[in-house]
Amino acid sequence: MFVWTGFLDRAAYARRSTIAIALLVGTILLSPYLSRVIVLASDCGLACGVVTHIAPSIFRPILFVAAVAMVLSACVRRTRDVGLRPWLGAFPPLMLIGDEAFLQYAGMDPTHPMSMGNLAANPPIWALFGTALMALLGVPSRDALRNGGSRLLDRSLLILAALLSVSAVLRAGVIPLAALASMVRYVAIMLTSYAAYTMPVFLVLAAYRVWRPHPIASAIPSPPSVPILETPNLWRPGRAALIGPAIACAVLLWTLLSTSLMPVPMVLIALAANLLLFYVPTFLIYTALVAAVLRLTARRDAVAVTVLFVALIPFGLWATSLSSVLTAKAREREAIAAIPKVALPAQADVVVVEGEEGSLINCARSSILSADRGVGEVLTHGRRWKSWGPYLRYTRTTANAPVNKGVAVDGAPAEYVLVRFPERPPSFGDGVPLDNHSPPVEILAFGSGGTQLVAASYTARNPPPTFPPMLTTFGWYRGENSTTSEETCKNVADFLRRELLDKLRFGRS
Repeated sequence: MFVWTGFLDRAAYARRSTIAIALLVGTILLSPYLSRVIVLASDCGLACGVVTHIAPSIFRPILFVAAVAMVLSACVRRTRDVGLRPWLGAFPPLMLIGDEAFLQYAGMDPTHPMSMGNLAANPPIWALFGTALMALLGVPSRDALRNGGSRLLDRSLLILAALLSVSAVLRAGVIPLAALASMVRYVAIMLTSYAAYTMPVFLVLAAYRVWRPHPIASAIPSPPSVPILETPNLWRPGRAALIGPAIACAVLLWTLLSTSLMPVPMVLIALAANLLLFYVPTFLIYTALVAAVLRLTARRDAVAVTVLFVALIPFGLWATSLSSVLTAKAREREAIAAIPKVALPAQADVVVVEGEEGSLINCARSSILSADRGVGEVLTHGRRWKSWGPYLRYTRTTANAPVNKGVAVDGAPAEYVLVRFPERPPSFGDGVPLDNHSPPVEILAFGSGGTQLVAASYTARNPPPTFPPMLTTFGWYRGENSTTSEETCKNVADFLRRELLDKLRFGRS
């Protein structure tokens, strides 16, 4: 079923194509029953709803890839049999990929988040067009299309096939539209919107190409053929198809396992479920790079150098994105350094922690009181629903006391050091997202001279792309946007240690 060499006559091609189409249709019709069998066999208990949603997201993409691989194998061998170039056999499977979301998720339970509904709501035009192409490919006999074609007709078919192929790839989300320039994105959207109207034209021209009368061969016997040694293929597509995806899988696993907060089994399940939806661009860029390197090692010429340069363009864009993020962060640090500040007092008997989030206040309170820096007490001053609560006093003996379990006091002393968690830094506009890994923190000195800034930490949400480069349908992968309270507290404690505690005198008051 997955052999790429040799030929397929009409009967063998019809059998293999029928099996592939039956597999696609069968997974749509039998998906609810397969999910039910998996739920019954898993003994999931209270988690059956989760299993019902996760199971189809894993086995449906696997069955879809298997069916497309079967169609590709059959079409490549059949295209070679009728006398066309074998790579033209990839056109019908590409049309199936244009409806990959429908073919993967149609027939699922309506409550599934990726359910595509029924056929009336989402007609699979691209899949039906691909099926019609497969049927048309099974009509001609061996070598029937090798000679006798019209150049104008063949070129017209090639142009239409190229437009439809690009549109199918764009519809499948293989190329992230967000990463394209505005004009290119507009052209891509227009292409995906109107490419389907060329399908009837292509079918009419292709049918005419198949059934048109071919010139009768000359009665004069042709001279005996001279055997010609076949030149080796410098591109080595087989090796590239193995090495490239292997490298891409290693990159995906390394990046997701090192950046995700989920346990390893859940990361693997999420990777399998979203492999075709989000991570296909990673496979493409690494497979193209491997193919270019193999071509360069086979023969060093201008073609190999040009192909390698083109294959390195995505990685150049990754480097540009990384450079822009690093430059923005450097400017952010320069802007904070340019804010006028005063020196921290050598000794601080009282530190007041002020903010809205209780977890950040408790983190700062525990970090300050657990250090041997002469701070005798910490007063917390929290705000909820735009109203300030009372000052609560904590000492070293109550450093790890529960929230709101401090001793209430009338107010803060005349002089103290203030640690404040502002809702939004003054230098940030409304459209600038805050980094949830490192919340904004300010250290101020309060005394007879008023409130003066000592140090500040303002960080915008602008993570760099991960290394090794990992391209998704939404652009370069930059890690998860979620964080944990432990990580946030660690960043706050590091800032307080660096800007406050390390600058105070040792000793306990």
